[in-house]
Amino acid sequence: MRTKLFIKNSIVILVTKVLCYLAEFVARTVLIRTLPMEYVGVTGLFTNILTVLSLSELGFGTVLVYSMYVPIAQNDEEKLLALTTFYKKVYRIVAMLVAIIGGVVTPFLPYIIKDCPDLPGLSLFYLLYLANTVLSYTFTYRQSLFLADQKMYVTNFYSNLLHIMRTVAQIVVLVTLHNFTLYLLIQLPFTLCTNLLLSHKAKKAYPFLTSGKRPTLSSDEKTSIFKNVYAMFYHRLGYTVANFTDNLLISFFLGLTAVSQNSCYTLLITFLKSVINPLFSSLNSGIGNYYATKTKEETYSLFNLLYFAGFWFYTFCTISFFLLVNPFISFVWGDAFLFPLSVVLLISANFYVSGVRMITVTFKEALGILYQDRYRPIAESLLNLLLSILLVRFWGISGIFAGTLISMLSTSLWVEVRVLFHYGFQRSAKPFWLGNVKYLAAGVSSFALTFLCSLPFDLPPLALIGTRILLCLTIPNLFFLLFFHRSKELRNLIDILKGVLRK
Repeated sequence: MRTKLFIKNSIVILVTKVLCYLAEFVARTVLIRTLPMEYVGVTGLFTNILTVLSLSELGFGTVLVYSMYVPIAQNDEEKLLALTTFYKKVYRIVAMLVAIIGGVVTPFLPYIIKDCPDLPGLSLFYLLYLANTVLSYTFTYRQSLFLADQKMYVTNFYSNLLHIMRTVAQIVVLVTLHNFTLYLLIQLPFTLCTNLLLSHKAKKAYPFLTSGKRPTLSSDEKTSIFKNVYAMFYHRLGYTVANFTDNLLISFFLGLTAVSQNSCYTLLITFLKSVINPLFSSLNSGIGNYYATKTKEETYSLFNLLYFAGFWFYTFCTISFFLLVNPFISFVWGDAFLFPLSVVLLISANFYVSGVRMITVTFKEALGILYQDRYRPIAESLLNLLLSILLVRFWGISGIFAGTLISMLSTSLWVEVRVLFHYGFQRSAKPFWLGNVKYLAAGVSSFALTFLCSLPFDLPPLALIGTRILLCLTIPNLFFLLFFHRSKELRNLIDILKGVLRK
């Protein structure tokens, strides 16, 4: 059953996310063609600001899903109803906090943007983004039941379908009216409709939500939830600073033009993550159930298998991104949006490191190991900000990405593994790190080989992109097949893939 749900979730997420970001890609292209470059920077900057403000959510959403695993498995409808009622109240407070804090930020926008351009309606644009963020918290508490019940395909299908419809409407507005205000205003009804629709679907799928009963959580249960929220907040803080403050720093130190350039790379990175990450995070509830019903040894074997698959997949994606991103941006949006190859290498390295951490993070969350490394994200956040601010003065935009990379390597990458192995598997992590030496050697070798093979080709843009796609599809994967052909992980992975294809 878990395998079938994973396959269903993966297919729906993959297809709808690809369609969703194809629409986003077209919208970004139309935006670049119809409005000045600074408007692209505005979209990236305001999105980052509001992501940081969304820290006021404190991680309640993740904790809510985690709290529902056992009641879902036991079909405890009263407990599930009590949890959704509790989180309904929480999200009302969160929406109010985001609205208030976001409103207070408005007068300071000119100070956040270096050499702030004279864009008419800058504050209005920000307030429309803020309104959309506040609306995103309405009627969302019931959707968590789908996530806890391993039915992410429901939320992804409808939310992405409406997202595509919204993006198409925005494209029409840009092409016909060239009106950025209306472009942003369209977001509001679609965000509200998405949440109302998913709330309605949840009530149909889980009829107890409309039973009229109002059970409440005990004080001990609330204490346990707030303890996990307390720990999750630190993790969200570290993740947000590592992934969503770059545009803030770029805007403050380098201006909106650099933000516009970075936004193009961010769009493509976000597309990759939005397609890849859910494939791994959709394993969360399945891993939690597996851990509850199997031995620690079996869970450890599952971790090794999934980590190997994640390493292979993220190495392939990183090599492909590095070799394809600049030719693609040059062809579609123009050379004005290009970063030097050294900057692209740092962006690719950040993508890779955050990617290979996904399996470790997924296991930690599925096993409920949140509290034990609660201070790690704080250390990462402070180090990230300190290094980025220091290095940007010497290396420009490269310094910001280098600060992010150094902070991840020196904190999260090893602390998360140590905590998972100590509290989850209760064994030494030394064999894991020895295995990673082999993985790193294979990854670097395949990267260097693919890059060297791409150098002789000096072709027109489309031909160059096509040639590099072929190189990325063949060289890294053939290299890994030869390098790991005797490994237990590869044999097990092939057996699982055969079983999936038969199903």
